[in-house]
Amino acid sequence: MPEITSFVHNGASVESKKAPQPMGPAGATVFGLVGTAPNLDPGIPLNKPYRIANPAQLAALDPTGAEAGTLYPAIAAIQQLASVSIYAVVVAEGDDAPEDKDYTGTVVSARDDADSGNVVIVIKDSTLTADVTDPTGWSVTIGDKTADVVSFTVSDSDTLVLSGATGLTAADVVVDSNITISGKDMTSNSTVANVIGGVDAATGRITGMQALKNTQETLTHISAPGFSQKPVHDALAALGAKIYAIPVGDGPSTNDQDAIDLSESMAVTGTGYDQFYLVDPMVKVWSQAEADYVYGSASAQALACFARVKAWESPGKGRMGVNIEGLQRHIDYNLLDKTTNGDLLNRYGVSYFARTSIGGYSLIGNRTVSGRFVSQVGLEHTIIRKLLGTTEPGMGENLTKTFMDQRVNLINDWLSGLATEEALIGARVYLHPTLNTVDNYRNGEWHIAINYAGFSPNEHVVYHLNEDTGIVESFLESIL
Repeated sequence: MPEITSFVHNGASVESKKAPQPMGPAGATVFGLVGTAPNLDPGIPLNKPYRIANPAQLAALDPTGAEAGTLYPAIAAIQQLASVSIYAVVVAEGDDAPEDKDYTGTVVSARDDADSGNVVIVIKDSTLTADVTDPTGWSVTIGDKTADVVSFTVSDSDTLVLSGATGLTAADVVVDSNITISGKDMTSNSTVANVIGGVDAATGRITGMQALKNTQETLTHISAPGFSQKPVHDALAALGAKIYAIPVGDGPSTNDQDAIDLSESMAVTGTGYDQFYLVDPMVKVWSQAEADYVYGSASAQALACFARVKAWESPGKGRMGVNIEGLQRHIDYNLLDKTTNGDLLNRYGVSYFARTSIGGYSLIGNRTVSGRFVSQVGLEHTIIRKLLGTTEPGMGENLTKTFMDQRVNLINDWLSGLATEEALIGARVYLHPTLNTVDNYRNGEWHIAINYAGFSPNEHVVYHLNEDTGIVESFLESIL
């Protein structure tokens, strides 16, 4: 007889269709940092992300123990307080001649050194935040006398030594007066360019902070600690918008008005600055290598706070403390006073560290430079990163009712889990009622609407005290 073409099998077959895999946890905090490390282990290439998760890996940034460059001190400050994965991109320091730059400070005291004939001046609120090892071309003019700088040393008290060769004496220096130091920029323009990076024309290789696009783990925060230049901030903001990572940057560390001016210069619409967290001024920390105090990046200390809270929480949660000894300049803070300079900085989206009633220094600031709560930015990024990370396995599937319902339910279940963790108030996921048109569907396109609401941080508590004479009347009635 001929073959029975309709015959399949005299037995049984099993076909199973598994449900989509769960979306999994929200994801860990992972930092991406870019900066300099002049004593870098030769086995670690420049302009390529290097993963650091423990002190031994950090030591490769400076095997000499000198803590040189911007990356080693910043990552050490983070590791001191938090366990977090960090991808570091090391760039070369520029070799162009430094430009002239003036620094300011306030005189605390002045004395003549009998042995050297020099004038030793202790200053505060100095905008010069690094030791001057080569004073060539550095000078200070006081009245009609100009003296060469012999040295500037950062310590628990910042000390400026001026040559007495021109006849300058301590008597010429007025306590509490402002002093201007004419010197050189400590960061060259080519170093800044290396930090920003781009594409190497000769090799096609991505350089600088752009290399942070190529990390094995998804980054949640990015920074260039120690670099406060506006072009660096511009690049950080743009990169953060592309990879859904919060940029954390240093302010100018000069004065309050400069910090406010920097914030006001950051156009927030369409630039990525709506999620930019700005911290000012620099902080004074202990250096094992120097066996003394040095100035360090405020953004690094802020990252140490971000690493200790969840992505949808404010880094200032519970007045998150840090291990710092002081600031480049004093920032007034008072729980009840709305007129302090700290309150003014916050009003313009600038966060800072201040002494609080709970002891030590705490991070004060819940908002990005645009005024958005950084905790709500973190929640938004958490949702976006998870959506992007779980979309590809379903690509190419037929857009059946079952498939679309599964995807909607999957996202709903995951967001419900976040609501249970109190990461958000609530959420609802559904097929968009107007965008799922015939034309869009025929083109392989469909739309999922996700409505959610995040919590606001406890930023302002208002207590209402009302003296109630009725309580007194009740009391008297009870005893008379």
